[in-house]
Amino acid sequence: MPRRRATRGNCSFCGKDYTRWGMTRHLQTCAERRNAIDSADAGPGRQQRILHLLVEDAWSSDYWLHLEVAGRAALDELDSYLRFIWLECCGHLSRFSVDEIFYVKESELPYAFYESKSMSAPIASVFGPETEAEYLYDYGTSSELLITVAAARTGIWEGKPVRLLSRNETPIMECMVCRKQADWLCLDCLYEDGNCFLCVQHADQHVHDDEMILPAVNSPRIGMCGYEGPAEPPY
Repeated sequence: MPRRRATRGNCSFCGKDYTRWGMTRHLQTCAERRNAIDSADAGPGRQQRILHLLVEDAWSSDYWLHLEVAGRAALDELDSYLRFIWLECCGHLSRFSVDEIFYVKESELPYAFYESKSMSAPIASVFGPETEAEYLYDYGTSSELLITVAAARTGIWEGKPVRLLSRNETPIMECMVCRKQADWLCLDCLYEDGNCFLCVQHADQHVHDDEMILPAVNSPRIGMCGYEGPAEPPY
């Protein structure tokens, strides 16, 4: 079987494309990003810890994000961002897990079974230089992510608390009938044998009920719990 091609993504500063690991290296040396950092650091504001995070689907190497986050931002804000770009479907519960401690919404703390703290904690107080964290969205039909601190710096932060540095391009999805680009997937077929993708034409002609047809989207939550895709950009 031929080796599957790794997904690639574009640097949000210079537009060059790399795999997830190539992007990790590139972002440390990208001249356009360096200029943006220098410009921000020359402006007003207090310095703070700024973290570069690699976020990956725990079960597939196809889906990844490179994010930069303000250290003073709360874990709540990272949770909201991950829901916004990748996960939100029905307002499910979520949690971070770092060094065997769960970080949950403030309202969930009275019901937590294990050692838990609030997601209101500042990110820099939870994520150290080499932190590897887990994130779970939806305790039933779960989406599980791995979060690694790829780098850290001290500087002036501008704008929203989370910044997208790069995101994987949509993986190749071919219609199971004609091999053209797929825009839809069938949940019945997914559960039967995993061969589930359909182009527009063959989705219209498919034997299973329309309610089992979902959009083929660029997210690790594809095909789960009626997920129909991320919120509209910009992210």
